[in-house]
Amino acid sequence: MAKNTKLSQDDFGVLACCAIRYCQGRQTYMPDLVRSIITPHLSEISDKDLQVMINDCEYQANFDLYGSETIDKPGWLQWKRTLIDEQNRRKEQA
Repeated sequence: MAKNTKLSQDDFGVLACCAIRYCQGRQTYMPDLVRSIITPHLSEISDKDLQVMINDCEYQANFDLYGSETIDKPGWLQWKRTLIDEQNRRKEQA
């Protein structure tokens, strides 16, 4: 990618999905940091990539990958709620 080139919606969505997947199962500051960077830009993520991130949250739940019950899990559950709220907002606007 050329210097100072703006990311396309598809590229941003892929990057966001990759960053979230990197954070799964990590019990560090990184999941919270990545979620806080992506959240204000959810409207810029395609419906497909939004669904991928919701599916990834469900995968984490199914395989108990949320991390600490008191530290990590609440953040992931809030993230999933945020994604679902964005999905519902889009459905209401359609």
